Amino acid sequence: MNQLILHQFSKLFILLMILGFSSCDFTSGLNQDILSAQKYVDQQNFAKAVELYERVLKKNPSKIIKTKINYQLAEIYYLYLDEQVKALKYYQFIVDNVDEPLWQVKSLEKIADINFSFARNFTEAIRAYQILMDVQPRLKNYDYYFLRFGESYFEMGNYNKAREIFNQIISQPSNPYYVEAYNQMGLIEFYNKNWDKAVEYWMEYLKRERRKDQIIKVKFLIANAYESNEKLKEAYNIYYSLLPSYPNPEVLRARLKSLYARRVARKR
Repeated sequence: MNQLILHQFSKLFILLMILGFSSCDFTSGLNQDILSAQKYVDQQNFAKAVELYERVLKKNPSKIIKTKINYQLAEIYYLYLDEQVKALKYYQFIVDNVDEPLWQVKSLEKIADINFSFARNFTEAIRAYQILMDVQPRLKNYDYYFLRFGESYFEMGNYNKAREIFNQIISQPSNPYYVEAYNQMGLIEFYNKNWDKAVEYWMEYLKRERRKDQIIKVKFLIANAYESNEKLKEAYNIYYSLLPSYPNPEVLRARLKSLYARRVARKR
């Protein structure tokens, strides 16, 4: 699906650039580089396409051509070359040089995601999500930005700010991330070693969550919290109940063996 989207975008992209040449004094070499780069994109030879697009940028084309090439390079790095961090400067060019709101929003979304998921630069992720949340009227993905805003503060270790954000989401049952906010609150308490409070939030999460993989994941975390809190019987029972469905049962067996030994040692 991603390849089809990029292919369709590239066709439109190249057409717009070629049409732009009718009013600009570009050399045939520049035209040829762009056409060749498009051919490499069609052939999924993205590394070669990047090389040619970079060559075009060095020839200092018009702003509209620079803009389209920067966006094309950003998408190639982000989607196909698995070098998402390299895409940042190209998306930033769009934000800094294009007045079209749609292009700015799409680029800011990618900048925020790359900083959050790949660069792990949560300060920059927060900055980008804040800009997106400040757009008026509110963008349709506002609730998602707000969730990631809170997750970024959590990842930075600013648990008080993260609590404030997730509690705000919990106060809005119609929020699409209402359930996930309970999970995030559980994680905050877990990392602060407030084991009972973590379990309390996760139990509330399990009352609402329907996705099997997430239920298994959070039950494992609850067992871990019980184990950390020396509630060995409760931890043992949950680990044991997960054996038929946990993706790595050997991990559970090791935990069960350790818990059994600790329980036996207690009785001596």
